[in-house]
Amino acid sequence: MTGAKRIMIDCVLSLLILWFGGAGGLSLAQTAPAGLDARGVIEKVTTDAISALRDPKLSIDDKRQKIKEIAYANINFDVMARLSLGRYYRDLSDADRTQYLAEFKEHLTNTYGHTTDDYDNEDVKITGDRKEVDGDWNVSTHILGVKDNKPNQEVADVEYRLRQQDGQWKIIDLTIDGVSLVANFRSQFQDIMTNGGIDQLLKLLHDKIAANDKEPTAK
Repeated sequence: MTGAKRIMIDCVLSLLILWFGGAGGLSLAQTAPAGLDARGVIEKVTTDAISALRDPKLSIDDKRQKIKEIAYANINFDVMARLSLGRYYRDLSDADRTQYLAEFKEHLTNTYGHTTDDYDNEDVKITGDRKEVDGDWNVSTHILGVKDNKPNQEVADVEYRLRQQDGQWKIIDLTIDGVSLVANFRSQFQDIMTNGGIDQLLKLLHDKIAANDKEPTAK
């Protein structure tokens, strides 16, 4: 994978999915209206995100906040975290579950938050959607950008998986060029759980958060 494509994919993760920061200041108006189908949710999320990123009146920090509001309101974070830990989640104590959810969320925030600044006018085209046997819904998209010095080229395939809860579809996973974010985390986490248990996983997440906190932020 080229460096440019890696940056672009990280940007997709942060811009459209993983800008999970704290709940302070969130605007409920950013939540997709109840009654939208899964495809409609992705259309609204991507349209609102791209509009914010292309707004010349917004500073970098303002754009980050807008993306955070949009993503946080349209992702079922608890489900994503449980799926990422797999069967081990069932055996956690209430205290460990609470800490794991908090550390997982903060880890994603720190890992992908700063790549918002690398947005380079990429666009999103929805190419299809389908219902899964368990009732979840998948929405397929192409990310369009510059490739081989040519604009409006397909640079990545992104598939969103959504689950309905309380009448609203929310994102629970995404797959980029065939690689599931949840499956990738599950593979890493289960290896850690097998060899070191929840204490080792929580320490690893905490250490990664601390390391990322030391990185400079945008002015």
